[in-house]
Amino acid sequence: MKSTCAAAVFVDSSKPLELRQFPLPDKLDKGAMLCKVLMSTICGSDLHTIAGRRREPAPLILGHEIVGRIVALGDADATDARGEKLEIGDRVTWTIMASCGRCRYCRLNLPQKCEHLKKYGHTCCEEAPHLTGGYAEYICLLDGTAVFKIPCTIPDDVAAPANCALSTVINATEAIGLQAGETVLIHGAGLLGLNLAALAREAGAAEVIMVDVSAPRLALATDFGATQCINTSVTPWSKAVEQIADTTPCRGVDVAFEVCGWAGAVAQGVEALRIGGRYLIAGLVMPGSDLAIDGNTLTRKCLTIKGIHNYRPDHLGAAVDFLQQNCRRYPYVDIVGATFPLSDINNAVAAAATGTHLRVGVTT
Repeated sequence: MKSTCAAAVFVDSSKPLELRQFPLPDKLDKGAMLCKVLMSTICGSDLHTIAGRRREPAPLILGHEIVGRIVALGDADATDARGEKLEIGDRVTWTIMASCGRCRYCRLNLPQKCEHLKKYGHTCCEEAPHLTGGYAEYICLLDGTAVFKIPCTIPDDVAAPANCALSTVINATEAIGLQAGETVLIHGAGLLGLNLAALAREAGAAEVIMVDVSAPRLALATDFGATQCINTSVTPWSKAVEQIADTTPCRGVDVAFEVCGWAGAVAQGVEALRIGGRYLIAGLVMPGSDLAIDGNTLTRKCLTIKGIHNYRPDHLGAAVDFLQQNCRRYPYVDIVGATFPLSDINNAVAAAATGTHLRVGVTT
C-alpha cells in the first residue's frame, strides 16, 4: 500500500477546497482501523461550512456520509457493532462520531453528546491521524466508532447517506413513539423528510402528509410513501391547515416532524396537531432558530414537543437493516443525482450547492 493519499481540505469559505497529500498511518492504535473511501456524499451541513454559514476548526477534511472498505485493523480480533468479526476487505459504514463510552452522557445513552466526542468531517486535519473526513482516498476510524458491515444488496450510493439522514430520523421516530395507524405531518421534503415518509409508511401510518415549497421534491415524496403533499408556495398555510384538519379524524395530525431547517415550520406544525398531539424537531441545528409559539396553545392542546440531535449506534444498525429490506421498494437509487471523482471536488460542491440533487457523490 502507498504511503500517502489525497484529501480535499477546507481552509476558508473564501477559497476552494485544496487537494493535499497526507501520510497514511504506518501503525494503528488499538480499536482503530483504516478504510479506503468508496463513496462520500455531500451533506447540507458541509455546504453550510464551505459557504461560511457554519464555523468549524480549519483546516479540515469535510465529509461524514461515507462508505468504505477496511484495509487495516488495529485489532486482529476486531468486531463490528453487532459483534461480527471484521476482516480486511469488508465493506462498512460507521457512526458519524466516536464516543468514549464512559462519560456522563455516554452513561445516559446519549453517546452523540459524549464529553470527549470526535466527529468525522468536523476535526482539524493538522493533528494525527489527519484523515478524519470523507473527502479523501482513505479515512482513519477512531476507537469508539460503531462500525457496521454493509450487505452486498445495498449499493454504495444508497448506503453512503444512511449514517446521517436515515439514522437521524430513525432516532426521531423512536423518540416521538410513532405508532401504526397514526396520521403524520412532515415539514421538509429533503432527504430527512423522504426517509421519514418511508419509515412512517413501513411503520403503518394511516396518513403521511408532506409539506414543502418544491414541486419536484414533493413529487418524489409520493414515491417515498407520502399520501398527501402540500406545496405551500402555492397553497397558503391558512388553507393548508384547513385541508389537514378536514382529512384527519381528530381535525389534526397525531404526530408532526420538523426536518426542513426553518423555525417557522414549528408554529405551523403545532397548529396542525390534534389535541394531545406530539411534535419532533430534528432540523433546527443552526443558531438563531428562535420559535414563535404561544405557550397557551401548548398547554391547552396538551402537546408534547421534543428535540433530537444525531443518533445512537443502534439507530445506524436499524438504518442498515431498513435499507436491506426496503432500498428497492422506494427510489433510494435516485438520491445521489451526480457523482464526481475526488480530483473534481470543487465541481462536486458546486453541483451540490444548486440544490438540484438530494445528494452528490464523491468517489475515489
